[in-house]
Formats: sequence, C-alpha cells, structure tokens
Amino acid sequence: MKKTALTVVAIHFVVVVLHSMAHNVLPVEATPAQLAFILPVIIVAPLVAGVILIKFEKAGMILLAATMLGSLIFGIYYHFIADTIDHVAHVAHREPLFWSQMFVVTSYLLAITEAAGAAVGLISLLRQKQSIKSYAA
Repeated sequence: MKKTALTVVAIHFVVVVLHSMAHNVLPVEATPAQLAFILPVIIVAPLVAGVILIKFEKAGMILLAATMLGSLIFGIYYHFIADTIDHVAHVAHREPLFWSQMFVVTSYLLAITEAAGAAVGLISLLRQKQSIKSYAA
C-alpha cells in the first residue's frame, strides 16, 4: 500500500501545481481564509504524509486519509457546489480557454486523487487493524 499511497501523493501534487497555475493565469483568487486551508492541508500535508509513511506507515496513512478527505470535501464544495468564482461552471469559458479547461479538468482530477488518497489511507489502516486482530487471535 505504501507504493500506491506514494503514487497518489505524487499525482495529486502534479495536479495541484497545474490547478494552481490555472488559478493564477485566469485569475481566480482564493480568499485568505481559503488559502489558510489550501496551503497546509491540500498542498503541504499530503507531501508530509508521504514522507512520514515511508518509516511510520500508520501515522503517514492517518495523515494521508485525513488530509485527503478534508481536501476532497473542500474541493467538492468550492468547485462543484458553492456559487463562487471557484465553481467550474463560472470558470469553464474564461479566457484563455486553455487555462479554463485546465482548471475544470484539474478540479475533477483533484477530486479523484483526493478520493483515492483517502481510500488508500483508510484501507491501509483497516488492513493493519485486521492483521493485528488476526495476530492476536
């Protein structure tokens, strides 16, 4: 599961970079409150989780699952539910069109990678719990 988790973290980071570039070019600016969540939780914490899980798998998977789940909820709300400048419907036809399309595609890819990261973390933790129960029995 470590390799899968690290792969998800790496893909998520690339998608975050592309999404951030689209935000900057269009410009679709995040509020200070949003940035207070985005920087530590969506950008930094998954990378930290990846580093931690190399030596401390359980702690890394807990951090990965928690941050990816939080990121997923945040992204779904701002990109697909809330009527804000960040909603994909408002960004889809902005100029330059390449970057508006990049914004939309990466919004979906963020949701996919965050769901995958949360799932990998949770599945890993459940498997660890099962193996401890099997070992104790």
